Amino acid sequence: MKKIISILSIAGLLITSSGCTDWLDLRPESEIVLDDYWQNESQVTQVLSACYRSVTERDVMSRMLVWGELRSDNVWYGSGMPSDMSKMLNVDITADNGYCHWGSFYTVINYCNNFLHYAPGVVEKDANFTESKLHSMEAEVLTLRALMYFYLVRTFENVPWVNEPSIDDAQDYRIPQSPEDEILNYIVSDLQTALRYSRDNFETLERTKGRVTTNAIRALLADIYLWQEEYSKCIEMCDQILNDPESDLELEMGEDVISKVFYQGNSKESIFELQFDDDQMFNSVVYDYFGGSGRMAGQWSFPAPLVTGRYSPFNYVVGSGKESSEDLREKDFLRQVIGGDSYYVFKYAGADRREDPTTEASTYFYRNVTANWIVYRLSEIYLMKAEAMIQLESNKEQAIELINTIYMRSNVEEDELGLIADNYSTKLKLDELYMRERQRELMFEGKRWFDLMRMARRVDSPAPLLSYVTKKFTGGSSGEANKMSVMEALYLPVHTDELKANSALVQNEFYKVQAEENK
Repeated sequence: MKKIISILSIAGLLITSSGCTDWLDLRPESEIVLDDYWQNESQVTQVLSACYRSVTERDVMSRMLVWGELRSDNVWYGSGMPSDMSKMLNVDITADNGYCHWGSFYTVINYCNNFLHYAPGVVEKDANFTESKLHSMEAEVLTLRALMYFYLVRTFENVPWVNEPSIDDAQDYRIPQSPEDEILNYIVSDLQTALRYSRDNFETLERTKGRVTTNAIRALLADIYLWQEEYSKCIEMCDQILNDPESDLELEMGEDVISKVFYQGNSKESIFELQFDDDQMFNSVVYDYFGGSGRMAGQWSFPAPLVTGRYSPFNYVVGSGKESSEDLREKDFLRQVIGGDSYYVFKYAGADRREDPTTEASTYFYRNVTANWIVYRLSEIYLMKAEAMIQLESNKEQAIELINTIYMRSNVEEDELGLIADNYSTKLKLDELYMRERQRELMFEGKRWFDLMRMARRVDSPAPLLSYVTKKFTGGSSGEANKMSVMEALYLPVHTDELKANSALVQNEFYKVQAEENK
């Protein structure tokens, strides 16, 4: 999918957009264009490509990272952080913050809705475009749309459900929010349909990793089931991936993860990753946030107290020893500024790290090409299954074994014994182990805030989330904790522009009260 033809370039084909705030003002330029366009398989394929391309747009990518990572315990101020991002990190969130715009996600959804509306009619017009081909493509589009909605409900909770394209001026664009559970049920149903028609692989490695496959759908379903606390269903999806006889998925060696998984991309453990390149679609978000060649200090850094202090997921004291005392990920994913206490992101930003065996000092080589963005990879499947098993309290030993599989590939010292079950004798200790390992493995991959949100949702209280997030703030952090004192505060507000454009929307109650108090 590298050479994607944008739908916007095809004679104003289906959609024109004037900005993120106009997500419901996406209308065709003319009925003639609509009638003339959907004629053959080639045109359908171009629109499918446009659906993928729209997910890689900067406004979408930036929110995938900001929504999923920024407010967590993984991110601290870096070099040149934008004002709205800085405010959000500092829990100074208001409804006019630019990262509260959801319009770019509904643009992707509208591309998908147009495809699902018009593509079936092409079967009758082009004999080469069969029902089988149509259903296979529909599976991909349903999954992309489901992914967008999953981000939206985790970030805003209740959002408008739109499953029809914007094609008619007579349509009512004042669509209210639907409850989170209702939207999740819709997308689970869509994904179950997609599984019946999806492909296990495509013609090339790049397309197999860069397009939606059966295992990509299973991974998304497993993630949704975790969020819904449907743990048995999550385990079922994970097992289907782990036991898939047609799959060639395999964990990379620990020493190769930084170079093969995050630099070269499309590795043997990748399940689904968005494809970027320097010519067609440069991954400017990863470059700006994490850095790269010529920009070693990105806008994000990792909180120093979580590297050197007692809260660190590395060198964590447990039992009679330390957990992850020589973890490759501490060195491969983070780069310490020499002579300072700043720890910048090397994951995604870097190409390779080499260690001097005489001094154990590392030399960092930064990437000079753009990075793909990984949505799901095999190590997360192991961890999702482990999380579900821990919550079911069904098989502690197997849960630790799953976590240990991921742990041991990055802890390769000869005297490393692995995780000892006796050190995690209670569910609380096992929960804490899991959260440390998930942080070590998936830091900066847009996952951490949602991981913490799952903890909070299980007990309907921000307390577990705050016990992690406030550790990155200096001096007790009571101010930041007070700003996240209720569950509604963990979701973002509906942007003021969205409220003006759609009178059927209702503001998140926490931010409504906050706005009244600030008057």
